[in-house]
Amino acid sequence: MKYILSIFITLFFISCESNKYESELKYQSCINTKTFERGIIYPLNTSESEIAKSVNVFDSIKKFENYLENGKLLSGINKKDYLSLISTIDETDFLKKEFFEFNSDNYFIENNLMTVLFFEELFYQCVMSSFKNQIQYEFILRTKDKVQLNSYPNKEILTELIDKVDFQSETQRLIITYLVYSNLYWRYEME
Repeated sequence: MKYILSIFITLFFISCESNKYESELKYQSCINTKTFERGIIYPLNTSESEIAKSVNVFDSIKKFENYLENGKLLSGINKKDYLSLISTIDETDFLKKEFFEFNSDNYFIENNLMTVLFFEELFYQCVMSSFKNQIQYEFILRTKDKVQLNSYPNKEILTELIDKVDFQSETQRLIITYLVYSNLYWRYEME
């Protein structure tokens, strides 16, 4: 009997993980679709191959995460590493040079993901349609409220959110990466 019970428990957890993965894929697809439907903005001299490479929102955010890692600004992609990165995020000129350097080659995020419409899609519309209010994604909805109340994600908001993120979920981790980018964007582009 114990053997049968452990098989059912194992199957239940595998099923939950599979559903979570499917929900994340549905969420990412929703974000990409809505971003694409709104229209993608590129500089005039952008080739079709460059456009094709950057139409995935989460791949584009991952480029920023990779940039931070390659520049030794983010030592890894776990909770401790992200907390270390944002521990100094409120300092004057924090990552300013790196932010402009990244943007010079990666215009997709700045031109397409830093809009109120994208923010609503990322933090509300696609969450509601993809996750059906699953508990593990409530942090996305709380994030939306906190960021909107504070204009942009500051150190306190990011620290609080990082404590709630499942870093095994690339989707959740990249939302934090997007919010780090957002912090830099609002500080340096909108000053």
